[in-house]
Amino acid sequence: MEIIDNLQNLKNLDGRSVVTIGNFDGVHAGHRELINEALALANVNNMNPVVLTFDPLPEEFFERKGFFKLMPIADKLEYFRIAGIKTVIKVPFSKKFSETSAPTFVQEILINKLQTKYLIVGEDFKFGRNREGNYNTLSNEKKFKTKIVSVIKDSDMKISSSMIRDLIVAGDIEKANGYLINEFAMDGYIVHGEKMGRKLGYPTANIEICKSFPINGIFLVKVVIENTEVKFGLASIGNKPTFSGKKDLLEVFIFDYNSDIYGKKMKVYFFEKLRNQIKFKDENDLIRQMNHDSANARNMLKAKYGL
Repeated sequence: MEIIDNLQNLKNLDGRSVVTIGNFDGVHAGHRELINEALALANVNNMNPVVLTFDPLPEEFFERKGFFKLMPIADKLEYFRIAGIKTVIKVPFSKKFSETSAPTFVQEILINKLQTKYLIVGEDFKFGRNREGNYNTLSNEKKFKTKIVSVIKDSDMKISSSMIRDLIVAGDIEKANGYLINEFAMDGYIVHGEKMGRKLGYPTANIEICKSFPINGIFLVKVVIENTEVKFGLASIGNKPTFSGKKDLLEVFIFDYNSDIYGKKMKVYFFEKLRNQIKFKDENDLIRQMNHDSANARNMLKAKYGL
């Protein structure tokens, strides 16, 4: 699979393309329908299946309040590769790109650069400056055909990345994961912390995350260290109200593990939420609750996941 990081580096593609466009954050059922349709049309017509996506996402660039990604970009690219996509255009979203008019986007990018013969988009697809372009804009185009994929619903609710984020913020991790291609995850490097967990009998790996998340609580998690070691444990994300109560942190207590992993990269997959973070009267109360959380999580792993 060829990954092109910038439209400026894109020469005209060798051959005609079936193109689909989107954030594809979390790769939920609606996204997979777009990808499958593009692959099917490309196969029948002997064309190049192309995905155009964004990194950073538009919501990240505009710093939309409460927004967070559902999956790292590397996981999204890996899904495209396994699915059979031949070319991914990974556009670095910017103010300049956001000001591209719909007609310019169609002519310069879809027609001239991508040699689009089929465009596959969702029925609510909008594009161009101020989201001025839509299906009506595309349906009048003579150089390629546009195919609309209907919104996929569950219990009359549209499956979307926004809906899944709402579930995660509400603590319904298990339901949110049911819509995603992989469990909701965060990743980052392990850094030195205050060593408070060690003092309490629960040494934690502190994960350096680049921004705050509107997520709070104690979670059952799976961790993957440097893409090799797989372990399970408890994650705490929030501002540690019993102690500092200021800066959001992601900390993980890894079950049955005692290795030096400072500086290593860890990916944390969230399975279920056990409870909210709360402020305890003293350290003894906190330790009693942590003992309960640990036992509860281990029982979950055995009963629900066979681990």
